[in-house]
Amino acid sequence: MFVRNISNRSTIFQLVRCSSNQPARKPSVFENKPILYGDEVSPPVRFVLMTASVLGIDLKFHHIDLFCSENKSDFFTKINPLQKVPALVAGDDVICDSHAIALYLCGKRKNQKLYPRDPSIKAQIDQMLFFNSAELFPIDSAIYSEYFTGKWPADEQKVKNWYRLLDHLDGRLKTRTWLAGEKLYLCDICCAATVSTLQLLIPLLNRHKNVEIWLNRVQALPCFEINKSGLKRLNVFVEKIKSIV
Repeated sequence: MFVRNISNRSTIFQLVRCSSNQPARKPSVFENKPILYGDEVSPPVRFVLMTASVLGIDLKFHHIDLFCSENKSDFFTKINPLQKVPALVAGDDVICDSHAIALYLCGKRKNQKLYPRDPSIKAQIDQMLFFNSAELFPIDSAIYSEYFTGKWPADEQKVKNWYRLLDHLDGRLKTRTWLAGEKLYLCDICCAATVSTLQLLIPLLNRHKNVEIWLNRVQALPCFEINKSGLKRLNVFVEKIKSIV
């Protein structure tokens, strides 16, 4: 079960097993809880939150409302001059990219399985993380940016490019259960956050059956309740725009 406790605009996200025989909690890897600044509507923010959940790392979540432009406030600009979410503050460490944050968290947890040490597996994971960073998310971001300024339907070329990327994912998933092999890895959480987000506006095509099966598999994970919560918040704003465009 995914539990969110709210206090003074800050949120602590943690994964709780609903069982009377709960296993012992994993020891903390930080002296003080790291603070994650972000908004759940953002796929990169949800990616980090889900990663922390799987790793059993508690984060203090400070909500930065993107729809109120809080990411451009003086307060947040001092944390991340690029004015983008997420940003993680862990002691003296300040990290302002979701992929870098997720890898940082993996590095803090010994014997974690999301990002193994095996060079061959890491290369496959990295390949898909870079694919998300360079290909998937930029199109997601561009289409949503235009949507929230009233430009709809989406640019035809951007939609074609999106489906081309889904074709690539679908082809990759023909020969494996997960994006980097036969186990869930960091890249699955990352790419699923992005793909599920743009699904609110642009559905999968019939030819993307392997992507659909993979996405359903990821969505069945307990940590994906975090993603569902963020999509629910995002969809409120999506529906508001639909009513006026």
